[in-house]
Amino acid sequence: MKLENYHPTPKIQYPLRLEHELHNKFLSISKKTKIPMSTLGRLGITMFINEIESKGITTVLKEMEEV
Repeated sequence: MKLENYHPTPKIQYPLRLEHELHNKFLSISKKTKIPMSTLGRLGITMFINEIESKGITTVLKEMEEV
C-alpha cells in the first residue's frame, strides 16, 4: 500500500441527484480539465461551505439568487 494514498478515515460516498443539464455541464468540465468528477464535487462543496462560514448563509443565498 502506498503511503500517499493512505487515509486514516475512509471517504464517505453520497448519492447526488442533478438535473440533466447540470450533469452535462459537470461532465463536460470534468472531461475538459481532466479532473475527476469526485474531485470537482469535493472542491465545490468545500468552497461553498467556506463561503457560508465566512459570509453567512443569508448572504450566500442572496448571492445565489442574483446569479
